[in-house]
Amino acid sequence: MAGMSSAPPVLDPPDLTHWTARTFDWFIWAATITWLVVGAWPLSEMARGRFAKGGAAAYVAAFLLYGVAMFVLLFMPRRRRLPPVWVPVLLALTETVTGLVMNVITARYIHGTGAGMGFLVIIAAQLPFFLSHGMAWSWIAAQTIILTAIFFPSFPAEAVTIGVAVGGFQVFAAASSILVISEGQARTSLARANAELTATRELLAESSRSSERLRISRDLHDTLGHHLTALSLQLDVAARLSGGKAVDHIQQAHAITRLLLSDVRDVVSTLRESSRPNLVESVRTLALQPVDAAVHLDMPETLAVDDGERAEAILRAVQEVLTNTARHAQASNLWIRLERSPDGIMLHARDDGRGADLRSTGNGLRGMRERYEQQGGRVDVRTSPAHGFEIHAFMPIPPLA
Repeated sequence: MAGMSSAPPVLDPPDLTHWTARTFDWFIWAATITWLVVGAWPLSEMARGRFAKGGAAAYVAAFLLYGVAMFVLLFMPRRRRLPPVWVPVLLALTETVTGLVMNVITARYIHGTGAGMGFLVIIAAQLPFFLSHGMAWSWIAAQTIILTAIFFPSFPAEAVTIGVAVGGFQVFAAASSILVISEGQARTSLARANAELTATRELLAESSRSSERLRISRDLHDTLGHHLTALSLQLDVAARLSGGKAVDHIQQAHAITRLLLSDVRDVVSTLRESSRPNLVESVRTLALQPVDAAVHLDMPETLAVDDGERAEAILRAVQEVLTNTARHAQASNLWIRLERSPDGIMLHARDDGRGADLRSTGNGLRGMRERYEQQGGRVDVRTSPAHGFEIHAFMPIPPLA
């Protein structure tokens, strides 16, 4: 399921992990304070009458429009369903244009202010959250060149220095954002890998315990059970050949032997039943990984599977569902139901995310289908853009011998 369709160069909400979100809160405050401080001096000079009425009105309009676009962009990564890529691009372009306009106005009326470059630095810090790295660096280069060209007529000697300085600040801001995003993604990937390894370890441990219980049950059946059966037959023969009081004692010993043989058979049956690995705990462990959606599990208390390959195929299918939801779905909820039918195990999973186009399926979904089909199972997928993703999978489970 992963890699089903090419994602736009926009940050998916799962990449804004809980850890990154806390850091992003500081970024929102820093951007807001920078916006206010950078705009404060021109506004104070405007109150002194340093600006013409038209210039003052243009600056105020640009300042407010920049702020609106900035706040919309700042809170956009927290949305479950992101708008089309052109929306953040248009907002960032609005910030760039209004930021350059404010620099032009301050250069004309108050001979420029270095603080005005802070508007462009805010934009540079925002870009990595919405655009690919290449597009972000190109954007920064373009607005730096334009700013240099704006200052060149008024300050030809300092224009290049100003351009290099503001370019450096922008690169630093963008690089910091990229590091924050990368750190959050690394933490998320590590948490997912840890959940998967823990679930696999539990399944292996349970399989090992189950194999040991199965070995013990076979030993009891093949040794003690056979010996007791032979003893019972011998006591039956002895009872027929003996007479007097000995017959009563032999019959009592025969009854005890039959009772002991019945107890051994009960123990063997119990051990065989308990030797079947239970998938429930492994699935619950997998569901602890960060998905950025509420995971609703509907499973019985126990879900035993004899065949290790079948159990692993089901576990990997659940893992793929969780991974797909985390990386692509932009969903608020994910429902996973596992239920036992007379002839197998049904897996039903669906989310309320953005869905996908099934004309091109990724390696994850193909791998899930291959694992199921190798065991005689099947996987059916239903999805379409804006209608979520839904999977019905059936794994046949042969009855116990």
